[in-house]
Amino acid sequence: MRALARNTSMQVLVAAIAAAIFGLVWPETGAQLKPLADVFIALIKLVIAPVVFLVVVSGIVSAGNLKSVGRIALKAIIYFEIVTTLGMLIGLAAVNLLRPGAGVAPPAGASEELTDYVKGGTERTFADWLTHMIPDNAVGSFATGEVLQVLIFAVLFALALLALPPEVGEPIARGCTRLAEVFFSMIRFIMYLAPIGTFGAVAYTVGKYGPETLTALMKLVGVSVLALAVFMLVVLVPICRMAGFSYLRLVLALRRELYIVLGTSSSESVMPQLMARLEEFGCKRSVVGLVVPTGYSFNLDGVAVVIPICVVFIGQVYGVPLSLGDQLLLFLVFLVLSKGTAGVTGSAFVTLANTVAAVRLVPIAGLALVLSVDRFLSLIRAVTNVLGNAVAAVVVARWEDGGLDRELFEKTIGGPRKEKAHAADHRHP
Repeated sequence: MRALARNTSMQVLVAAIAAAIFGLVWPETGAQLKPLADVFIALIKLVIAPVVFLVVVSGIVSAGNLKSVGRIALKAIIYFEIVTTLGMLIGLAAVNLLRPGAGVAPPAGASEELTDYVKGGTERTFADWLTHMIPDNAVGSFATGEVLQVLIFAVLFALALLALPPEVGEPIARGCTRLAEVFFSMIRFIMYLAPIGTFGAVAYTVGKYGPETLTALMKLVGVSVLALAVFMLVVLVPICRMAGFSYLRLVLALRRELYIVLGTSSSESVMPQLMARLEEFGCKRSVVGLVVPTGYSFNLDGVAVVIPICVVFIGQVYGVPLSLGDQLLLFLVFLVLSKGTAGVTGSAFVTLANTVAAVRLVPIAGLALVLSVDRFLSLIRAVTNVLGNAVAAVVVARWEDGGLDRELFEKTIGGPRKEKAHAADHRHP
């Protein structure tokens, strides 16, 4: 019992259940507890940029040469594009077959101004995305927490280190490794506050929106949950099997991180812990440092599945049919606009708003409907994003020669399954 009380996963789970009850019984008080969640997420965001920079730099330097770095990056990008494309296709198939927008009344008095839903919301062109991706100020990218910009700066910094003589570059690389350990130690301290942050987030959600919010647009949330479940079963599970490990065991090994994601509705709230956990499973830092930060910008599987559902849903509500050509345009626009989306709660809604504004196929006023349940959509998107990036890191590590400590991986993720197979062999000689 004492061990359970000290278990962070159990503490987070108990806090979430208690917060849900609190929000139902005292909704007005629960709706005022959002600062607890905001402070916890702010503390996590405080260390994300330094952790990404230090892990990427030490990971690339440990890879030893530019050829290895390029090979890992190429494998990761190919994997990301294939998987997110499959996610989009599943989302489009689900919304077209189940038609969750049919029979839903358009929001009365909703504005056609994008800025009413997204502060400073505007269309984003490919040129905007490209110029935003490249940092014009290294310090500024750290200050604003732009993960993709920090990642690009870290890659350039690491490549410069590799080009220096060993006597100059190696001490700096060792310093980055030591500093990374300091920041991971900070994360362990911050994680003691996870139950408090989870309590505040869940109590706020239940107290402010209540169960009736979910009921009001149950079809949209239900179709999104179903599409994400199909994505996991049809895409992620087979990928794990082909790579020789169990998806279920990976989920169980990451349950503490997933509880926090469920509580905060933010995949970014566990990004540093996810990187540390994957290294504990046997994935080399050279792989984790490249795949996970890149994945948080290029491999947001939950966003890839849900955003197309939301756009077509708005069209169905307003009686605007989207042809195959329209949906192909949506597909292409989203491929560009989704890159660089952060894992912070609500950032996917910004991507949705920009997608709606860019394709100009459905009324912007329909965003009011999605906004009313975006908190719930954010939760399921975030869980899928974390699992998708965890799978990506393990798969790329297994593809890469020396990218995975197979003995350690068998002990942490693959071991029980292997032992079970041996037991079966003994029963059936």
